[in-house]
Amino acid sequence: MRYSHGIFAVLAAAGLVVSSAHAQSIPGVGGAGNAMSGMSGMSGMTGGTGMMGSMLPNVSSASTGNVAGVLSYCVQNNYLSGSGATSALSSLTGKQDVTSSSDYKAGQQGQLLTGSTNPLSLSSLKGQMKQKVCSMILNRAQNLL
Repeated sequence: MRYSHGIFAVLAAAGLVVSSAHAQSIPGVGGAGNAMSGMSGMSGMTGGTGMMGSMLPNVSSASTGNVAGVLSYCVQNNYLSGSGATSALSSLTGKQDVTSSSDYKAGQQGQLLTGSTNPLSLSSLKGQMKQKVCSMILNRAQNLL
């Protein structure tokens, strides 16, 4: 009887190793890499919460000129569309000194200036993150009007 418990433990451990290796070969199951790759598509669905939410920039510190420039970038590149985006862009660019600022020019190139030493380049964002940041910029633009 004593040996049967030991043999059972060895067989159970072997079964776990085989099950783990098999699970890693199934997409979206097992392994940290597979788990993370399965979560990557969730970034746009989380509403900016969790790990992806902590990676989003704080657009409230962007200047009016930069917000207008980034909004222009988003509209030109079809990350935003509709009358709300174009109306906000028109209203912001109609304000004095907005389009002549260096912040506006940086924004038109997709550079979000949030006061940190490194601007956020929208072209470096993947997938739905560009649309998420552009939506945040539109909300900020509407708050500035």
